[in-house]
Amino acid sequence: MVASNAPPVPMAEDEANSGFSHDEGGSSGDDTSHNGPASTAVAGNKRKRTKYQKTSCELCKARKVKCDRAEPACSWCARHNRTCVYLERQKPGSRIGFTLELETKVNRVDALLQTLWRRVEDHIAHDHASPSQQTLSPSVSNPNASQADGYPPQPDGAAPPRRPVGVPAGTPIIPGRTPVAFSSPSWQGAEGQDGMQGGPRSSVQGPPTSMSMAGGGGGGGGGESSPFNGTNHMPRGPPMRAGSSSLSGGTDLPPHDMIYTLVDLYFKHCNTWCPILDRKTTFGVFFGSTSQSEVDRILLHAIVATTLRFLKDARLSPEMRAHYHAVSKNTVMIYAMEHVSVAALKALVILSLDELGTSNGPRGWNLLSLLAQNVRHLDLWEENSMYLSAGEEDLPHTGSVRRVTVGQPESWIEDEGRRRLCWMVYLLDRYATVATTTFDFMLEDKRMKRMLPCSYDLFSRNVPVETGSLDPTPDGHGGTTYTVSKPENLGSFSYHCEILRILSQVHDFLKTPIDVTSSTEMAGWRNTYRSLDSALDNWLQSLPSEYSRISALCHSDPASRVANWFMLHSAYVTSVVRLHSSAAYPTVRSHIFVPSHYAMQRCLSAVQSLRDITQDVYEANGLDLVGPPFAFSLWTAARLLIVHASAMGCAVDSKIDFFIDILTYVGQYWEVANNYARILARVMQKGRQSEMPYAVMRKSAYDLVGLTSATRRSGLDETSSQSVSLSELDNIDVFDFFNYPKVAEPGPRTMAAAAAGGQTSTILLQTQGYGPEAMRNGGAAVPDPEADWLGYGSPFS
Repeated sequence: MVASNAPPVPMAEDEANSGFSHDEGGSSGDDTSHNGPASTAVAGNKRKRTKYQKTSCELCKARKVKCDRAEPACSWCARHNRTCVYLERQKPGSRIGFTLELETKVNRVDALLQTLWRRVEDHIAHDHASPSQQTLSPSVSNPNASQADGYPPQPDGAAPPRRPVGVPAGTPIIPGRTPVAFSSPSWQGAEGQDGMQGGPRSSVQGPPTSMSMAGGGGGGGGGESSPFNGTNHMPRGPPMRAGSSSLSGGTDLPPHDMIYTLVDLYFKHCNTWCPILDRKTTFGVFFGSTSQSEVDRILLHAIVATTLRFLKDARLSPEMRAHYHAVSKNTVMIYAMEHVSVAALKALVILSLDELGTSNGPRGWNLLSLLAQNVRHLDLWEENSMYLSAGEEDLPHTGSVRRVTVGQPESWIEDEGRRRLCWMVYLLDRYATVATTTFDFMLEDKRMKRMLPCSYDLFSRNVPVETGSLDPTPDGHGGTTYTVSKPENLGSFSYHCEILRILSQVHDFLKTPIDVTSSTEMAGWRNTYRSLDSALDNWLQSLPSEYSRISALCHSDPASRVANWFMLHSAYVTSVVRLHSSAAYPTVRSHIFVPSHYAMQRCLSAVQSLRDITQDVYEANGLDLVGPPFAFSLWTAARLLIVHASAMGCAVDSKIDFFIDILTYVGQYWEVANNYARILARVMQKGRQSEMPYAVMRKSAYDLVGLTSATRRSGLDETSSQSVSLSELDNIDVFDFFNYPKVAEPGPRTMAAAAAGGQTSTILLQTQGYGPEAMRNGGAAVPDPEADWLGYGSPFS
């Protein structure tokens, strides 16, 4: 039997108002007055509009009595000569953001309790542990026992310590010690003003057992088992973990609430396209109930150095920001130089994001060299099935030590984490090498025998899955052949690895010198070109359906969910421009090798697609979520517009200004984008002021690169030096990326004579229509699509 006073089922339009209003104060008269005959006599639409217009006065709400709602004053207020106030009824339920604020407060209180409890634990351990248990590796720690737990020494007779900010008045403070927020041995993060926007806060709770990033998710396994690790065989007492004290007695880290925000910012801005850490495991290690190990602190330093650029906190002055960055960076570098382990490699990869995001220069190359060498030493580029282990007394001090450096992964998530770590080094190597145009890859494709990583959702859920298999037969370009048998297990990072494998093949293909006058060589060159073009098309067709809706997802889903797809699109544009620009705007030409109309259209359409998707990212406020590879794609597309103008003798497309503005915006976070924008702005200013045509700029860059590429045949040959201006270096930065295909280098004397006699000008100006006649006629003619030598049915003659 249904109760007679059961509330009616709300209609669709009334669902927002069907809940109980807390403003009513529990008045039964207010709840039932709407169901009387007078209400039912009103038409349906009118009833919906007037149902909740009348409310009880504030005094009746406070007294929790029925209000007759008379105006201008109810009977009780009129009888007692009180001011009767009616307020507009609010929507039922909590106000917007109330739950979020409450959860933040709970997290702060929990963080404080965890911090205080761990300080008590460390204090007990400090009083009872042996001296050997309180000493860390001398490379990153202060052996001073009085500062090993994060408290500076206090002289006798000093004033009582001040209570730290945020510590309740009832919390006792250990006499003679003042907690230092920057170097507390075990802090608990709380959310700062940037907030937890990258994922649910429930993932902050860590496991109750002791866990290290070297043995947890994210591929950090094997860090403490390395024989190169200075803390490998430290004695450990029951009450205290080795390395749980502070790594430095000074202000080496920001306050713990800032650190919580910085770790969250890493997962929001970096881990989407550099997915080597598992969020839940990482937060459990950093903010759980257990003390941190030394390798955990090193990883934290790497995250701090990389994500300080995203932190907006008024308490952090530019000087302190620079201080924290320098301390964290140096700490990671010293540790990585003294330890060869997976944990050290992981911290170094995260730090390399900071360096490569600042400049693509020698310091970044040095980091990449160290990363690639560690991948080889740790044998991470192969799917090992057998691992050797040895006791401490049996560890060799010869070359065979690399055989026992990395132990067997303890779980599937650790094995997958190593796989993702290896592929991330591969990606960084590819982007840095392609940008230089002359370097060789540090990780050869023929040695990369790692399976493709799975999707991040499966990785974070620790679900063992298969993505494919390895074919022992190498592909046509000398690399490893992958057979994808489970495409449903692939994610954006998997497809990113695939597209950069194709980009690697393009880079190696273009670096191979050819004879453009030989029909036999050009026929083979065209066949390879076609196969790479087909590989790009096949990769694009293999993407999941959600990729085709990337523009719509940009405006509907959270930006962090699709930031990795933006990076994927930019990688595809870079690969297309890298391949087709060699045929669309070649620096050399013959009677059988002329600019291709098909290649030119592929380049221009790729640039237009990048412009469109970048506009979507900008409108969705997602430019802070993309990394340096996205900026490199913008830099490549903008340069192609200048090269196109130099080839056609026309003005540069107006899209160049859009790319410069976007690069400047991205430069707020990644300085390398600012460098790109400044170079483009200077080149465009010079071209628009008619100081130098773009074709002449390209010729100048070609000549300078040719001169610096000349080598001596004898140690007795004379050397020379030539001073260059900033504008000439800008020309090299813009045009050298498109100086393809390569031809066999002539001897040094021949090249010098060619440069002196103007024969290099013949290569650039006369062969591509850049001569005086072409400039007077408005530039070179557009290539004829009917006579395109890249046509699939056309013979090579």
